[in-house]
Amino acid sequence: MKGQLPKEEKADTGNEDADESRQLGVVGLSLILGQIATYFQHRTYADDIDVLSFSLRHLFCRIDYLYRTVLPDLLSVSSAPMAEESRFEDLLRHQHIWTKLRTIKYTLNRLEPLCNLLGDATECMLDVLDMTGGETPAHKNSTPTPASEENELEWMQTLSHERLEQALTAVMESLADWQESYNDLTLLVDHFSHLAPAIPELIQLDEAFTIVLDSAGAIFGDILPSFQALAAGDDDAVATLLFDLMHQADQLLAQYDTVLEPLHALIEQFALKSNR
Repeated sequence: MKGQLPKEEKADTGNEDADESRQLGVVGLSLILGQIATYFQHRTYADDIDVLSFSLRHLFCRIDYLYRTVLPDLLSVSSAPMAEESRFEDLLRHQHIWTKLRTIKYTLNRLEPLCNLLGDATECMLDVLDMTGGETPAHKNSTPTPASEENELEWMQTLSHERLEQALTAVMESLADWQESYNDLTLLVDHFSHLAPAIPELIQLDEAFTIVLDSAGAIFGDILPSFQALAAGDDDAVATLLFDLMHQADQLLAQYDTVLEPLHALIEQFALKSNR
């Protein structure tokens, strides 16, 4: 039992750091989504904006949890029998792996409806964008703005720009953490190599998790930040970004279907062993 306590303390600290970083990323993402909502103000239904924001925020949190916590936890424990391992230790090891595999399954189960919501909201926004093409809200003021108000407006715009830059930095740091965490992990096909004859589809898991990470990078690191550089009324560019967003949502859904069979097979393997 020697050495277990420091290991647990280190794991707790790591989880706390991951939770704090995740919250910073969510706050940053919320600011970015607020900018997108401003662009569509008075041009689309508020419900569509709400659904878009809800699905993206929760998608961010689920992917963060998957790559920064659950997958590392799963791969931190050997899946193969170890020399001089007692029967009790063997059962504990199998129980740990079984639990983490089920956690991955639940996390992916949540990704599916979020991607469907994201796709539906994006499609609705594209339809409204097409119907209202060229229309922009009229907020022009014929009265000259006093110099004091112009200075205040300039100051607020500068502050908003600084906050947005901080938001983008927080999101990008999360993306970098996901990639670094995943790069440090053993491939699932190698970690569970002794089960390859029974589950030949294991390699699909690694391919799917790589694609999920790439799609997440495209959504949160490319598509959403690109909205910030658009000029008011640039509907063609907005439509392109929305189509890209729909494509990435469909890509994530496709990976969900890919991982189901090998993941269920893995869960079954360790469920049987844990009950022997």
